[in-house]
Amino acid sequence: MELLQNLMPPTTLGIFVLAMIVLLCIFVLFVKRNSGGYINDRRNTSEETVDDYVAMHGEPEEILVTDATRSNELNAVILVYENEIVIEGQPVQRDKITNVTFYNAQNPYLEKEFHLVISTSVPETPTIETPIGSDTESAKEITARLMSLLSL
Repeated sequence: MELLQNLMPPTTLGIFVLAMIVLLCIFVLFVKRNSGGYINDRRNTSEETVDDYVAMHGEPEEILVTDATRSNELNAVILVYENEIVIEGQPVQRDKITNVTFYNAQNPYLEKEFHLVISTSVPETPTIETPIGSDTESAKEITARLMSLLSL
């Protein structure tokens, strides 16, 4: 410790440590933003509710709830219409959907979570992924129901 005090006064050392912590936080935020750690904001429907969407576009054939705690938010349900489905607030033409599956996106440090993956033939969005909860049976049921509705 005496070696550090001889090289740098304690106030300068404190400022240096604080600056390194701030730079590390900025770096982590930059990496998360560029690696897709944050939601890609290509659509601006996060404030829109299911009721608003249904009022504007009509009643869907089916509503599949992927998160019961947020069941009136557009990113927590899948709306199935005659010609399209709305997933994560993004409409996708039904004839462009090629496959529906789910996988366990469990992180060893967090509770298990399943994600629904919809493959499309649209080059801009080849896959659409959304969390569908932590229950295996619920994930299977949502996937099977969507596949049945889409005739896949």
